[in-house]
Amino acid sequence: MNQIQQAYALAKAAYDAAVESENWELVEQLEDAYLDSESILVDWALTVAEKSGKLSDKEIELLRKNWALHHERIVNLAMKLSA
Repeated sequence: MNQIQQAYALAKAAYDAAVESENWELVEQLEDAYLDSESILVDWALTVAEKSGKLSDKEIELLRKNWALHHERIVNLAMKLSA
């Protein structure tokens, strides 16, 4: 797991714990960092995919524009990538 994946995992764990404990003030405090780390993770994963040459430029562009539509799937795949 690389630093980007670790940062995302830590941010997600903290955010999920705050939601689980229904500490909404803490959820608000953690939300921006969590979403930022998720965006960085997705950007890194799409860059890796782009460099692999297995996706066309058009596919990469489409994913970059619409990754939120496939959010959970892309994040799960990003966490499985090796650094």
